[in-house]
Amino acid sequence: MCIRDRYQRRVHGDINNMTAHLQKAVFEKMKDVEPMKHYNLKVKIVKVENVVKIKRIDDSPVDMAVCLVGDETGCAKLLLKNAQVQFAKENSSIILRNAMARIVKEKVRFEVDIWGKVEKCDEVFKEINLKNNISEAEYEAVPAKQY
Repeated sequence: MCIRDRYQRRVHGDINNMTAHLQKAVFEKMKDVEPMKHYNLKVKIVKVENVVKIKRIDDSPVDMAVCLVGDETGCAKLLLKNAQVQFAKENSSIILRNAMARIVKEKVRFEVDIWGKVEKCDEVFKEINLKNNISEAEYEAVPAKQY
């Protein structure tokens, strides 16, 4: 059996039945978030801070909303753009798939780009931990060690 056949069996299962096997998403908690990584999160929108409409250089409009989202373990800021702004409603629960924890002005902020997805969630959050706001912690750029 060649390497390609082993790869196809591992990825697709039976070679004759070429169907992909999807894995269930693994959802993280806010307390486990580290900057510059992608996460799947179930969160509740605590506060919609501002919704703005801006124009790019090419005069195309962009809707943006900054929200405070969280779960039982912590909270953080989230930037929603264009079609994602429809989910920016206070006290609603959403699922963030492949959300990037970026550092903007030395603070963590979640963004969902074209590779991610925002969708409505039916999960009910009893209490949101506003004391552990990971967007308030400052991060400093450290130069790489030179050899």
